[in-house]
Amino acid sequence: MTGGNRGIGLATARVLVAEGASVALLGRDADTLAAARTELGPQAVTVAADTTDDAQVRRAVDAAAEQLGRLDVVVNAAAPRATGTQPTGLAGLDEEDFLRQLDTKALGYLRVVRAALPHLLAHGDGGAVVNISGMNARSTGPIAGSVRNIAVVALSKNLADELGPQGISVVCVHPGLTVTERNADDPAYAAKTAGLNALGRAVSAAEVADVVAFLASPRGRVANGAVVTADGGRPGAIWA
Repeated sequence: MTGGNRGIGLATARVLVAEGASVALLGRDADTLAAARTELGPQAVTVAADTTDDAQVRRAVDAAAEQLGRLDVVVNAAAPRATGTQPTGLAGLDEEDFLRQLDTKALGYLRVVRAALPHLLAHGDGGAVVNISGMNARSTGPIAGSVRNIAVVALSKNLADELGPQGISVVCVHPGLTVTERNADDPAYAAKTAGLNALGRAVSAAEVADVVAFLASPRGRVANGAVVTADGGRPGAIWA
């Protein structure tokens, strides 16, 4: 579980632990990793890595597999935080930030799956990869935000085609604006979130996590290759 120390990643870890799974949380920040492990209890272990560093990723994934005994599921949720204040258009394009966004989210997800693949295949009974992207993949705005998320869609489908015959499903999930521990006490954010979906209310990280947990389960593997929205339903758009 990359990005398992906060936000949707941590919410997903909570659901998986509640379902009886053991989880390995991968992140960069030792303090938040330790806090998450304490909250989740003995079913959780932690490994530290920066997903832009392939050697760190490989060591961390191997350590996670050793501590858990096996790996059946990869959930990728580690990404630079989207702020909504990033400049839009060519004039505001920061090349260094653009490359950092792609390196962390798109390439980072691929590094983790590549490192985990031998472990997912080791037991011969399949597995699942769930990649968290975002609704920015379907809208213009900050260029880096759109590109990093649509890249996750493309890599997920490529992996679904390649790994599906080996029994591993790969699914991409698009959350919209989501209430997490970072903004749970911000009524203005909740109101903004509610105004963007047809449910007319804020969507919580716990709700997104329920969707992710289902897709990660054996019952969700038929969704291999799918892009699943978990944003409460954006009004107006039709996606065939």
